[in-house]
Amino acid sequence: MLKDGLVVIDVQYGLSAANHYKQLLANINQRIDAYHAADHPIIFMQHTDESMPYNSHDWQLDTQLHRAPSDRVILKYHSDSFFQTGLAATLHGLHVQTIEVAGLQTEYCIDTAIRVGHDLGFKAATIHGLNSTFDTPDLSAQQIIAHHESIWDGSFAEVVRDEGVKL
Repeated sequence: MLKDGLVVIDVQYGLSAANHYKQLLANINQRIDAYHAADHPIIFMQHTDESMPYNSHDWQLDTQLHRAPSDRVILKYHSDSFFQTGLAATLHGLHVQTIEVAGLQTEYCIDTAIRVGHDLGFKAATIHGLNSTFDTPDLSAQQIIAHHESIWDGSFAEVVRDEGVKL
């Protein structure tokens, strides 16, 4: 289920305490490897704010990501990967119409990328197990993920259950 391009959002040290982070990282690396093998573009979105200041350790993309020199990195300063980042123009320039979205955090940056991307005309998909978040006082990370994936599926994106993805 490769799309035209893969967008990996906020897999940074400052979010490495997210639910099942190590497995998420392994799952995302499997997808990165598949996109590299097919010579499809990969864009890494890198969040910058007061909790992850520019050039700090927490701000760094995880060095275990299977990044290649040809992969693009775009900085963002908002939970919206499309807001004032040039992401839409970059995707259009690469002739990307369908995107796979993966990364952190489900209810913030992943949700926003899927919904805004949809509004901008991109057909989005995600694989169950390729986004994560943190437990909150009211909901577990698993509940948040399940809730968002149920909303996205068929409305804003295609949510795929891939037998090869370990949870």
